Order: sequence, then C-alpha cells, then structure tokens
Amino acid sequence: MRKQYPHIKGMMPILPTFVDAFGEPDLKAQGRVVEYLIESGAVAIGHMGGASEYGKVSEYDRDPILRTLSEQVAGRVPIFIGTTDYTRKTALKRAEAAKGQGASMIMVCSPPAGVLTRADLIQYYEDVGKATDLPIIVQDTGASYAHYTADTLQEIYDRVETVGYVKSEGINCLPKTKQLREAFGDKVQIIGGSAGYAMPTLLRLGITAFMTGTECTDVHNDVIQAYFAGDEQKADRLYHMTILSYLYFYTQNNRYFLKYMLKRRGLLDEVYLPFPNESGVPDPFIVAELDRTLDRINDLRGKKVL
Repeated sequence: MRKQYPHIKGMMPILPTFVDAFGEPDLKAQGRVVEYLIESGAVAIGHMGGASEYGKVSEYDRDPILRTLSEQVAGRVPIFIGTTDYTRKTALKRAEAAKGQGASMIMVCSPPAGVLTRADLIQYYEDVGKATDLPIIVQDTGASYAHYTADTLQEIYDRVETVGYVKSEGINCLPKTKQLREAFGDKVQIIGGSAGYAMPTLLRLGITAFMTGTECTDVHNDVIQAYFAGDEQKADRLYHMTILSYLYFYTQNNRYFLKYMLKRRGLLDEVYLPFPNESGVPDPFIVAELDRTLDRINDLRGKKVL
C-alpha cells in the first residue's frame, strides 16, 4: 500500500548559501538565519535549491554546510535538501547522501542544462526513487521545464511510490496548479513558490504550503496565517500592502536583494554572493526604491522587521 506523507501547512523557506568575503561558507550567518526562520513560524527549512545557487557550491563545501544545518535546526522542523545536478550520477549520489545529512525530504527538478525527453524525465525520477526512500518533492523547473505537464506529473507519481509533493511554479503555474489539485486531490500535496507571487490565489486553490526565499518569511507567514484563520480579506490586504509592493524591486536582482534584506534585519554584516557573481550590484536607484518600500511596510506593520 502506498504511503501517505504528512500534510505541510505553512512556510517552508529555502536558504541561500552564505559566504564570506573570501567565498568560504559562513555557517554562523546560516545559524542566525535559521533561528530567524523558526521564530518566524517556518514549518520546514530547505537548502540546495535554486535560491541556494546550488550549482556554485563545491562538493567540498556541500556536506559540511548541510550537516551544520542539521545541527542548527536540531530537529525542530523537518529539513528538505535539493539533490539536482547537471549529471545524473551526482544527482543520484546526492539523493543517497541526503538522509545522512539530516534530510526528511529531497527536492528534485530536471538537470539545469540539457532538455530530456519526456520518457527520460520520468526514468530520471524512477532512478531517484531507487536511490533513496526519502519522500520526493518534484519541482517543475530545470532545463526540461516544458515537460512538466499535469499528465507527466501524474505518470511520475504513478511510477515512483515515494513522490509525495509537487512544487508548482513553472510555466502556466496558476492553471497548472488548479489542474494538479483537481487531478491529485489529497494524494499529492502541491506546494506554492514563485517568491510569493499570487499567494492569495494559490490559497484559494487549496495550497497550504509555500516554498520561497528567506528574505521575509515572517511577512509571508502573516498572509497565510490570516487566511488559515478564516480572514480572507485580511490575507488579501496584507499581501497587497506588503509582499506585492516590494516584489517588483526585489525581482530586479533577487539573489542580491534576498541577502540585502537579511542585512537590513541585522542578520548579515555584508552581502556576499557565491562565485561567480553574475548578478552584479543593483542600480542605486532600485536599492533606494526598495528601501523606501520596505520602510513603508515597516510603518504599516508598526515594527521594524524589514
């Protein structure tokens, strides 16, 4: 009989990879952000996803980063680890290693380069399912994103018994999420993402778990908790006053601004991105407008959190 995995209800943010001025892992910064996430109501914490820039993390650093994360979380919430790689062999080895690194779940998208056929994509997930008994979160991104139709996801679910979750944020996200909810019902939990875009709409579709970056987990959590409490109007109002108001500026350089917003909170001393930093430094005008927006959000909330 197929196992039914726990239903997740709340925020499950993905950590960025913290580095110092020399590009070495900054595990103290990671620890500070872990505490902030748990205090903000996170119900799970992830690492080595797209927001983590996993492709820039060396195999030498990956294991100590993840084992330290497990120590920092100390069993307070589940940990999920992204195991995707450019190569099939490394992806499978990462899936095998994840449980020993503290993972309760793994997240897998298609390789970031090279478009698989539909059949190869399904086989890829079958191979991952044989590499570990951990529940799998299927993420509909990577170079083969166009293959992640509702029909393909249904076939992956049918063939891989450990698929328990789908993170839907790729092409045609909203209509596809609706299709997936109708197709899967409660068999597979659909997780929202996309930096918080359309959060109220996703809530109305029955989405209860959201996987975003770590820049404002507390603000995101306020929106979904208002909805869970039955106050849909408050959730809509909070979303438009807070999340939607900063997203335009944030997405101009999200990798930089994620850490910039953590710096504003006093959790980071400086913004350092993993090498190579293709994001660059944002336009000072955009920085000033983001600052202005975040200050206004703080005024509306009656406290400085951003």
